[in-house]
Amino acid sequence: MNDLSSQFVQQHFRKYYESVTEFGIKRVMNREVAFSSFSKQGMVRHTSFPSMEALVSYVRENTPQHFYYSSAYYQNPSASMENKGWQGADLVFDIDGDHIPGSESMSYREMLVTVKLEVIKLLNILTDDLGIGKEYLEIVFSGSRGYHVHVYSLFDELESQERREIVDYISGRCIQTNNDLFPRSRWAERVISMREKLLEILAARGGWRKELEKMTGETTGNMTKKEIRESDYIDRNARKLAVELYASKIDEPVTIDIHRLIRTPGSLHGKTGMIVRTVNYEKLEEFDPLTETIPEGGGEEVKILVSKKNTVDLGGRILELGEGMAKVPAYMAVFLILRGVAEIARE
Repeated sequence: MNDLSSQFVQQHFRKYYESVTEFGIKRVMNREVAFSSFSKQGMVRHTSFPSMEALVSYVRENTPQHFYYSSAYYQNPSASMENKGWQGADLVFDIDGDHIPGSESMSYREMLVTVKLEVIKLLNILTDDLGIGKEYLEIVFSGSRGYHVHVYSLFDELESQERREIVDYISGRCIQTNNDLFPRSRWAERVISMREKLLEILAARGGWRKELEKMTGETTGNMTKKEIRESDYIDRNARKLAVELYASKIDEPVTIDIHRLIRTPGSLHGKTGMIVRTVNYEKLEEFDPLTETIPEGGGEEVKILVSKKNTVDLGGRILELGEGMAKVPAYMAVFLILRGVAEIARE
C-alpha cells in the first residue's frame, strides 16, 4: 500500500482501538504478547503486561497491524523462550478456509459458511465424544478466513504428543489406521452406521451399483454383490465416509504446538480490518462474520482507486467494483487496501 493508504488504514485502526477497554485474553500477566506494526517488518515478541489496563494503554499508543498472544502460560512471559518457565497451554483449534478443498473457487461468503460447518463438526466431537462442557469452550472468528476454538482449564498440562493424539481422534485418523475400534466408541458407531447404509444400498434390487458408486465415489468394476460383500469395499468405504461426514478439518500444527501465538480476541485482523470476534456458542449458526465484525463508525464513504475487478460482500452491502475510481464505505476501503487490490484515491 502507498503512504496515503497506509495512513488511512492506521487512522482507522487507531480510532477502533481508542474505543476498546479490554481484550479477550485470560490471565494476561502470564501470556507472551506479540505485535507487528504498519511501519516495520517483522514481529515484536517476548513482551508481557502486568494487567489488562496496561495492555490496552500500550495498544492505544502503539497501533498494531497484527496482535497476538500465546496459547501458553508462562512464569516469565517476557523472557527468552528457554527461560519463560512454561506452566501449561490452552488447547486451541484453528479451522481456516485454506484447509477446505475447493475453497479457491468459492466466494468469500460461501467459504465462510463451509468453514463454519467444520467448526460445528469440531464442537460436536468435543462435546459429544470428549464430554467437554460448553463452559470450557470459546469460539472466536479469526477476522479473516476462519475460526479458533479454545478449550480452557481441562488440558493445560498436556504436552505436544498428547495433543497429537487428540488431533488424531478429531481428524478421524484413529479409524483410518485401526480397524479394532472399541465397540462402543462414537467413531465405531459412525462407521457401523455408514456400513449399514452401504449394505442397504447393496441389498436393493435395481440401480444398486450406480447408487453405491455415487455414495462412495469408487467404482465396483464387474464385482458381483457377493464379491463386494466378501471384499473390503464396504468396510473401507464406511470408514472413509465416516471421516468425510464427521471429522473436522483442523489445522493440526496449531493444536499440537504448546507455544503457539494466536490472534487476540477484540483486535483487528491486519489483512482485513475486521474484528477478531468472540462468538456466543448458542448463536454460532446465525452468526454472520461479514456484518458482525465491522468496527463502528466506519461507514463514511471515501474514494479509492481499484486495481482489480472485485465483488465485495461486507457490512450488509454488496458492491460490484470494476477497475478504476470508486466510492465505498471506509471499512470496505480498508478491507480492499489490506487485500492489495485498492489504494486511497489522491484528490
